[in-house]
Amino acid sequence: MTYGGGNIMRGAGNITRGYGSGFMANGHAGWLGVLPLACHLIFMIIIIVLAVIFLKRHGAKIRRIRKQNDPALLILRERYAHGEIDTEEFDRRKQDLTS
Repeated sequence: MTYGGGNIMRGAGNITRGYGSGFMANGHAGWLGVLPLACHLIFMIIIIVLAVIFLKRHGAKIRRIRKQNDPALLILRERYAHGEIDTEEFDRRKQDLTS
């Protein structure tokens, strides 16, 4: 078809039309579009699981260190070391403070 001496191309539509569910079927990426989201989700789950494992392993150590640095226990140890209290009283008071 010519209009004023030039040629016009007709029917140069979407080249992916009619080719099934491949990479760019009907202009959509299909399942490959979900792949980056799934990878990020898996990565975040791994990070969270590693953080929980780390806190479970080292949380008890941190609590023990805090208990050892408790001011009341430090005073009790000093009094025991100076001989102001005997072993029985030290053990009883220590039990009261730690429970």
